[in-house]
Amino acid sequence: MKTSLSASLYLALLAVVISCQKESAQQSQPATRATTAEALPAHFKVAYYAFDATPNQLPLTQFANEANVVVLFEGTGWEMADSVHYGSSSSYILNVNPNYHSYKSIINHVRVLQQRGVKVLMNVDDAPSWNTTTPFTTYNGQGLNYQQFAAFVKACIIDSLHFDGIALDVEHLGSTAANTNFTNLVKQLGSYFGPLSSNSANTVYTAAIYSGAQAGYAIGQSPTVAQYLNFVEDMGYFQNNTTRFNRWANYIGSNKTMIGVSKQYNSVSTAITAANWLPGSGNKAGIMVFAGNVDSSYTNRIFRALR
Repeated sequence: MKTSLSASLYLALLAVVISCQKESAQQSQPATRATTAEALPAHFKVAYYAFDATPNQLPLTQFANEANVVVLFEGTGWEMADSVHYGSSSSYILNVNPNYHSYKSIINHVRVLQQRGVKVLMNVDDAPSWNTTTPFTTYNGQGLNYQQFAAFVKACIIDSLHFDGIALDVEHLGSTAANTNFTNLVKQLGSYFGPLSSNSANTVYTAAIYSGAQAGYAIGQSPTVAQYLNFVEDMGYFQNNTTRFNRWANYIGSNKTMIGVSKQYNSVSTAITAANWLPGSGNKAGIMVFAGNVDSSYTNRIFRALR
């Protein structure tokens, strides 16, 4: 915890951590985690599991056997970690997918993936509040500053759920640019996840960005911010692959940059070409497939083509 926490807020966050750990332990008893965390892969093959993907809603354990990173997309880490205060049986994530109707069932399948050596990340949406001094408000109305919110995310994702990192979804400010409050939070999260964290060898920190959301430029074209992340992922699936790769790589380096593809926008041949392509400036970070559970054959063929 940061020394800037007030005594009352410290106790409140401590209570959240304890309740998260208790809740998570109750939910994930049937499956255990390997005692030694897997090292980070040399090339990242990132598959997003969109819980509302259609038509082929395969479970987490079957949709992307070639992936070495899986991102849970929809829901929040805090509702899984502390379902008493943040969760609900009517939550979207528990009602939109035929495979999952409880947080426990999701967590159990996460453990299966982790036993295989897959890094499992939780999606974290940005929000207009990230441009303010209070980016998050707890269930009982306590506003958290960027340091406190980052500590809260770490308590949920690492201490309670024992996931392997986070993936920011940077698109919810639209045409509004990120300000210092926003970038302070992005960097503070990097003290718990990613290459500059205390667990840099085992945690992954990434952000999905694209040209249509101005806040993404504060990460993808800022080496001082991007250094906190393992890589960024361009999600402008409908744009030219080389152009969107270079939009970020020209600032933060090819090895920090990857593009995402999606069956909705990218044919399998186009996506395979993108996976096989190498930039002239050096190796790329890897490739991402969004909603990889729409078509497992599409997803796995792209990962096998990566170089």
